[in-house]
Amino acid sequence: MNEELMPPMIYQDDFIEHTNIGWRIEQARLDPNNPLLVPAMPWDSATPCVGHGTVLKDPIDGKFKAWVVALEDEEPRDWVLGNIPYPDYPHRQHQYKMQIVYYCSEDGVHWERPELDLCSYGEYKKTNLLFYGSCGRSTYASVMIDPAENPVEPYEMFVFHDLGIGYGKDTVKGFSNKGHGLFRYRSADGIHWRPIEGPTDFLKDGDSLYVYRDRNGGYRLHHKIGMPAFPGGNVPYDCYRGGTRTIWLRTSPDGTQWSERFPILLPDWRDHPGDQFMDLGYHPYGEGIIAIVTNYHSVSQTIDAGFAASRDGRTWWRPSRQPTLPLGPLGDYGGGMIWMTRELIRDGDRLYLYYGATEGLHCDIHAKTDNQYLFYGAFCRASWEIGRMWAAVPACGGPVPGHLTTPLLDCAGKQVRLNAVTLGEGDVTVELLDAERKPIPGFTRGDAAPFRGDARLAGLSWNGGNVIPVEKAHVRFYMKRARLYGYQLCG
Repeated sequence: MNEELMPPMIYQDDFIEHTNIGWRIEQARLDPNNPLLVPAMPWDSATPCVGHGTVLKDPIDGKFKAWVVALEDEEPRDWVLGNIPYPDYPHRQHQYKMQIVYYCSEDGVHWERPELDLCSYGEYKKTNLLFYGSCGRSTYASVMIDPAENPVEPYEMFVFHDLGIGYGKDTVKGFSNKGHGLFRYRSADGIHWRPIEGPTDFLKDGDSLYVYRDRNGGYRLHHKIGMPAFPGGNVPYDCYRGGTRTIWLRTSPDGTQWSERFPILLPDWRDHPGDQFMDLGYHPYGEGIIAIVTNYHSVSQTIDAGFAASRDGRTWWRPSRQPTLPLGPLGDYGGGMIWMTRELIRDGDRLYLYYGATEGLHCDIHAKTDNQYLFYGAFCRASWEIGRMWAAVPACGGPVPGHLTTPLLDCAGKQVRLNAVTLGEGDVTVELLDAERKPIPGFTRGDAAPFRGDARLAGLSWNGGNVIPVEKAHVRFYMKRARLYGYQLCG
């Protein structure tokens, strides 16, 4: 497939009519080389990656690079065993340090811990730590690269520094302001970072966030915010008992001045009681936006990953509550929690997600009060075929067709192309309807040449030709044993 080709995908609000339609979620393909990294150094002795950062393919040199959070396991672990009341934050953070590390790879599979001259650790004079010992707890590194905008320092990072939990510090190295929050850096190489500004003061109500360049200009921030638990959602052993985790949006024209927050992803009636959200991604795709969302199931204390999509970045739709990256057996890497990194990466004909895969749960489900486990895990990745993340399918299966109808579209002189797959005797048949939703002669269902097979941009034809002859029309898709991933009107 051509590198620039983006097979079209569909969204629920592309249609005004859904009859016998359900949504198929394609399962992620786990990399056969998983786990890509396991604990090996004292500073990543619990896990080399718990997510909370960025993995990308650098447009400058083509290498894969990661700025993610590693967890350090320190003795003693008495609070995990119940001998220290939870939360006892100084003890907790002393035992469980979270720090940003840097990895690099030529192929995205084989990763290195480069020996950098930034931070020492005991007898290790060179490490892959970026801020160790100077900024308290550091998490959620949002890295963006734009050599056209800033050829001298093309690397930009927003990162969350927290000084107030057991580190005994007042200020972050390179900054004079006190407190904790979101800090901003620039870099010429993605390794040595120059302080720019910080901290913001709006992180007091949440500890997780990712910053993105908005497709329409400026910046957007997806922030996990706590709210009172919905009815039936109070889980007494959860470390945030009585609350629920939701995703809110802030925007900024320059990365300095930020808007008030706005809720964009909350659990609804389709979710199970206690279901919440940890992170929401942002990946412009065609005219829409697709994203991974990490779904936190507070009753079982597990986290898996699903899909979300949006046209405007504010109203989000989840095709299904079924995970695209489900959990494995507990005790295996990825058996307890999936912690996403910041973005999806296109490489060839696939989209890749790197993630932290834990062996265990978020907390003890047999406890009688709030608590939290240490997280032990590994660095893994999964992928999807581009344009094939979800599809509309006939909901009842078998030979019974389902159909979708679009709003009235401007379509004169255009052709209809499909991103679709059929199975066995299945097909996709398309007809055109006028403003009163009456079939247009020569372009009725009976005039259509049914589509069968597997294609990402299949052209359609009717007895009346393959070019739409009217100014406006509804397009109706009939499906039988078929998957409709997307469609496109093209001139």
